Amino acid sequence: MTSNSPTDETHDSADRLKGGLGVIGLLLRLAPYFRPDLWRCAAVAGLVIINALIGRGIVMLFGLAIDRGLIAKDMNFLLIAAGVYFVLEVIMMSLQAGIAAWFARIGQRVLYRLRDHLVDHVQSLPAAYFDRVPSGKIVTRLTADTVSLTELFNQGLLSVFSSVISIVTIVIAMSLISVKMTLLTLLVAPPMIYLAFRLSDRILIVQREAKKHVSTINAFVAENVSGIRVTQLFNRVGAQNDRFDRLSHLYKSANLKAVSLYALFYPTVSIFTAISVATALYIGGDLTAQGAVTTGAMVAFIFHVKDFGDPLRNILERYQLFQNSVSSGERIFSLLEESSETSPATPRNLIRPLLGQLSFEKVSFRYEEALPLALSRVSFQIKAGQTLAVVGRTGSGKSTLISLLQRFRDPTEGQIQLDGVDLSEVPRQEVRRAIGVVQQDVFLFRGTIAENISLDDPNISRERILWAAGEAGLSRLLKMRPGGLDAKVEERGVNLSLGERQLIAFARILAFDPQILILDEATASIDSETEKLLQEATLRARQNRTSIIIAHRISTVIDADQVVVLKQGEVVELGSPTELLSRESLFREMAQKQKEITQPPEV
Repeated sequence: MTSNSPTDETHDSADRLKGGLGVIGLLLRLAPYFRPDLWRCAAVAGLVIINALIGRGIVMLFGLAIDRGLIAKDMNFLLIAAGVYFVLEVIMMSLQAGIAAWFARIGQRVLYRLRDHLVDHVQSLPAAYFDRVPSGKIVTRLTADTVSLTELFNQGLLSVFSSVISIVTIVIAMSLISVKMTLLTLLVAPPMIYLAFRLSDRILIVQREAKKHVSTINAFVAENVSGIRVTQLFNRVGAQNDRFDRLSHLYKSANLKAVSLYALFYPTVSIFTAISVATALYIGGDLTAQGAVTTGAMVAFIFHVKDFGDPLRNILERYQLFQNSVSSGERIFSLLEESSETSPATPRNLIRPLLGQLSFEKVSFRYEEALPLALSRVSFQIKAGQTLAVVGRTGSGKSTLISLLQRFRDPTEGQIQLDGVDLSEVPRQEVRRAIGVVQQDVFLFRGTIAENISLDDPNISRERILWAAGEAGLSRLLKMRPGGLDAKVEERGVNLSLGERQLIAFARILAFDPQILILDEATASIDSETEKLLQEATLRARQNRTSIIIAHRISTVIDADQVVVLKQGEVVELGSPTELLSRESLFREMAQKQKEITQPPEV
């Protein structure tokens, strides 16, 4: 059992954070998802500005109430001021409720589009991506990272925008009272803000590390859950717990660093507010004594200064949320930058109806430049409707050959043709519609037997599903299971036997009716009764189809039209089973060894 170590995380290109995105960069990358809601965003921005202006108006109202009400002892003015204040507060509360609800809807629409794009993109990635990236890390991007962006919309973006508008209106309101007092009071702001943002940058670095660690944890947990039976069988539960504890400790340490840095923000803003208010009191008191400003204006100015600290603190707090979202955003957009399966520049369509004639012409393939060839100049032909058996020892290139035929990968050299059309010129989706595969390890989804046969394809009717199930030999299973076709299938089909899962896979092939059929060790590791059912299903599925059978057991390919024997990625033998068995050959040697193994030892 293997699992990525913490240090492996930094070498995984899919987890490599692309620094420099930043808050502005993140918003620019999200901009296309906002486009359908631009008018709603403009309306929210307008309401935020109105709300901020009302807030400043309330403070100015207090100043007027002091000058023209309290000092002038005008009770009528105080009564009017009280009524206006109440109305303004009601308007502000209504605006705030409307703004929050409207922007939340915008945020959910944006995230809905992003999630759809992300899932669609993941499903378009080439097989090589899933070979090198653990599924747990992909799940992290689709879940935890998108949730982090949800927090950005629910708590951060609107709050920061409102705070920026509030600061602008506060500075304007303060300047209307006294430009001199405003400049002297806010003199301490630039160094304090600079210090705060430097702390934010440090927090971003630490949070990036925390994201890496949580991604590694998810990958470890996903792998460990999938292999839980092996872990328990070999009594490795304690060892796996120790490995998880080490990974969890690294994640905890990174989070504690972030918390320690974040705690410095509160004293930073509090010191700024205290210095600003003290400066305003001293300078304002002097100006009031000189008659330069009124008492009410002086009080209003103090309120403005105190109000300045709240949006500033809010921006700094939300900036941390922004930094966390930037970290998640970098990971999401790094995934979106992964290249999808390429489409041909000038796509060609397969000729319909398909005949099913296949040809490999000097096909070579290597997985990476540094690795040796997995296939080397492989050539053979299959006539329409014929069956080709591909045999060879483990590592000979059988699975690679099938992967190329399904266009999960493309040949490094050579051509694969279907009815004379080069598959590299045909869209991958069309190629895969023409090819059906039954594997030894059949993957079933949580749902029903019917849903696993049709894969929810609306073009496959209930009648066709029932027919395909009967043709595949599923009748006994359907009678045994409550609900028949609607019997429940658990995740990966764990409530079904291996043979039952393979019968469902054959039914799936018959329902989709592909012209090319690939049987990849489809009758291995099952009991004799189920094998008989599968052999009957295989014969029915192979009728009028070009078939390729990958098998270790020679007995399962005796009726094939041709046999290709692979050794270290090369075709070493090609001919009919009868021909290869009649002479000295690797195929004959393999058949003889298997015969010896299956015979009981002499006593």
